[in-house]
Amino acid sequence: MVRYNDALDKDESGRSETREEVLLNKFPPEEEHLLTTPSVVIDSGGRIIVWYLPGALTSMMMKDIHGATHSMSGLLKHSITSGKISQWRTHRSNFYTSPDGMITPGCINISPAWFQQGREVHGFSPEVSAALKGAAGHNITASLQRSGIVVSAALRVMHPDLYWAGMETQVRLGKWAARYELNEMHHHLQRWTSVFNVVSIICNRRTPPHRDPKCRPAAFDIMTTAGVYCPVIMDFMNLGIKFLYDSGSILASSCRLVRHYMNVEEGNRIVTAWYMRDSIHNFVGTPSTEYAKYDRVDI
Repeated sequence: MVRYNDALDKDESGRSETREEVLLNKFPPEEEHLLTTPSVVIDSGGRIIVWYLPGALTSMMMKDIHGATHSMSGLLKHSITSGKISQWRTHRSNFYTSPDGMITPGCINISPAWFQQGREVHGFSPEVSAALKGAAGHNITASLQRSGIVVSAALRVMHPDLYWAGMETQVRLGKWAARYELNEMHHHLQRWTSVFNVVSIICNRRTPPHRDPKCRPAAFDIMTTAGVYCPVIMDFMNLGIKFLYDSGSILASSCRLVRHYMNVEEGNRIVTAWYMRDSIHNFVGTPSTEYAKYDRVDI
């Protein structure tokens, strides 16, 4: 996967079929697999590429996610756009309605401290995301605490070095916010239980083939899914691996390395995607981590 990452452009989005065909011809998967049981995917160098944990979330955890999402209904509703279809993450063509009105379709990003789009350059400072500003934002941070603890505990096992890097970043951000009397940011950081600094809440959205170019190749994003919907397959297209992505599943991978795709047309489905922005780690001076590896593996 190191050579594969070297072949990717800096802003590789995974949206060009022509470009992806070139990559697929250069790095073809050896076999096709459908995984339905807990699995870890490694490359030829022992680097861990994917963790797959079906049924990892308990009913209590999923109920908690539903409750948190319900409190964000207004933000989710207003997140849907109708402009350029290239902005597919929030474009209305990729969302479908809830059959019983229990879920509000939409996609919002939540962070106690991140750079607004286009400001990840010298001279700008992190800000509280729009979703957390004001009194309502305090309730949102509180509602995500259990989920934040769960994904952080998972990362502690999956990628210990990244876990500690995330922890160090949050502590440094808190000290920075306190020093400059950024009270709202400091309030959220004190109550933010995740080592990830951003979470996307995604409700009833189709997901076309794509990558997330801002993710580091050696890092993991963690996605959870909850709801009531027909069986769904998550396709990691360039790996030749598909996963049964039922409610309660957890998937962790670098979404830069993995071109992924999932199509859902009905039901109620909530995805939480937890990730770290390298620009925030750089801002506070947290060193980058290497790939997580299996120490004892016969390849």
